Amino acid sequence: MIKTIFSLCALLILAGCANQPNQVILNPIYKSGQVSTINSSLSTSVIDLRGDTSTLKLIESDKTKTFASQGITQSVKSILDSALSRNGASISNLATVRFEIDIHALQAVVTEKLVSHTSEAHIELGVRVIRASSNFSKVYRGSANLEGPFSHDRAKIEGQLNKLTEQMITRIVSDPELIEFLEG
Repeated sequence: MIKTIFSLCALLILAGCANQPNQVILNPIYKSGQVSTINSSLSTSVIDLRGDTSTLKLIESDKTKTFASQGITQSVKSILDSALSRNGASISNLATVRFEIDIHALQAVVTEKLVSHTSEAHIELGVRVIRASSNFSKVYRGSANLEGPFSHDRAKIEGQLNKLTEQMITRIVSDPELIEFLEG
């Protein structure tokens, strides 16, 4: 009887581990409110130019697993449009000023050891604003680290990436250099 209960518990634990999704959910939400005033009509786009398209790289003792995110460009465009709108911009596909973001990096690398883990998240976004007579371009970079006991928690890693993405978008829409270009 005890062997049977033990076997069932072991199977349930293994089944729970096997149910980890193979996707990383990237769903950043803009929470910073109005941090600047952008009185422009903009058409926005996001292009994924990452050489390594995995959003999570999990390094265990002798193997590495990678996990992607569905719709990463749509997630970044959604938070970008939200941030620009909250700061006064009008988003329209018909606008003559193009606001483009290239995703150069957006990834968390989790290293698991016997009794702990670390996560290093990096993001690099290239911003281009294109007008008929002039262009603006700048690269924004950010990183975040976290450590914890035992194995990583996927939700915490997703939270780390979502928060870092929101911080980068907030930095972009509050950049005085960018705001000055949009006003000019």
